[in-house]
Amino acid sequence: MRLFIATPIVLPYFQELKKAIAPHIQGKFTQESNLHLTHLFIGEGNPKDYKFSLPIPNEKIVLKGFGFFDERILYLKAASPHIDAIYKALQKRGLAKEQKPFHPHVTIARVKRIKEKEALLKALENFSQIETEVPFKLYLYQSILTSSGPIYKKTIDIIETI
Repeated sequence: MRLFIATPIVLPYFQELKKAIAPHIQGKFTQESNLHLTHLFIGEGNPKDYKFSLPIPNEKIVLKGFGFFDERILYLKAASPHIDAIYKALQKRGLAKEQKPFHPHVTIARVKRIKEKEALLKALENFSQIETEVPFKLYLYQSILTSSGPIYKKTIDIIETI
């Protein structure tokens, strides 16, 4: 099974955002029910191997502002004083092996082509000052790939909040 550790995201203005930027890009939006902040992509694995707890703070993750990875991934920025600590704890367990820096984000769309860059940036600007907070919770997800897109299924609440 394809597995990853993530925080589910509820974005109250997602449909408005999608409607505002859709005319300016060609691509595929993340399904609203699939919005999440990935803390670690595991890949193939057995969920039974990931029954453990990590100490996570009783705080919120703040979502605010947008960015791009190579103009191919449009994302919403995520911040919390302890997001990096979770990643480091996963590294100590030998799970996080990537050497590149961790950039907490929520993927909004996979962009094939930007049609009108200035109009897109203006549409994003209208949403960039909205600050949304979500609970800092972690789950082990299973990613099921289908022809109509991925289905993400929570398999285990692996984290105990302290």
